[in-house]
Amino acid sequence: MPASSVPAGSPSSAGSASPAAAATGAGPAFTVTGVHLVAPSGSQDTHAQTPDASCDSATFAADHAVGVKVARGFALAGFPASADLLEHFLGGTGTAVRYPAGSPISKQARASAAFQTVNNEVSEAILSQLKTGRVHVRLSAAQLPTVAFESTATDLYWGFRGTQGLTVTGSGRRQDGRYVGTLSYVIQDSYGFPAGDTLAGFGPPMRYLQTACGAPQHAGGARWFPDAITLTVPFSQPIG
Repeated sequence: MPASSVPAGSPSSAGSASPAAAATGAGPAFTVTGVHLVAPSGSQDTHAQTPDASCDSATFAADHAVGVKVARGFALAGFPASADLLEHFLGGTGTAVRYPAGSPISKQARASAAFQTVNNEVSEAILSQLKTGRVHVRLSAAQLPTVAFESTATDLYWGFRGTQGLTVTGSGRRQDGRYVGTLSYVIQDSYGFPAGDTLAGFGPPMRYLQTACGAPQHAGGARWFPDAITLTVPFSQPIG
């Protein structure tokens, strides 16, 4: 679910550290940037995708009641982010929701096996450029895999599931035979209900609210919105 970003360009290069710097273990600072933009998808469908569909008032009321019931169920199950996101969807404003680093859902994402796999892959891509002498590392979209939270027993699954974009920034330096620093990830998504997203039965009624009864064309209708989780992690890789 996105933060403002600029698409990554081609990597720039710099020379190797001086012999004196190598001898002491000190080295130039480095920076990291990379963007995998969120692409258009069925999650972002609005009433424009079903312009001839009518919003039946009885169906609207029943489906909205389903959404409210599911959101309450998420809260009772200990999935507060999932409850908040579904309630925001039902509210129909379409405004972005962003969870900052250090928030409960950010901590869950950081600890997840899905994110750790992505972090390892990104760290290897960064290291490969640092070893060539680059101090301004730029990662392509292909080097930034999206994070898929697949455990159905988690808040991450019911609130995010398969995310759609990723931004990485960071900085560090050479120290004591290692590249050390900090990376900041923004996991980006579009919260909405594409066609065929059943989600234990409540996906189709939510899509009806998003499209046939979508806001702002229909008062009280639902609307998709961008959302994101930011988290920070240490970066530490051997120079040799």
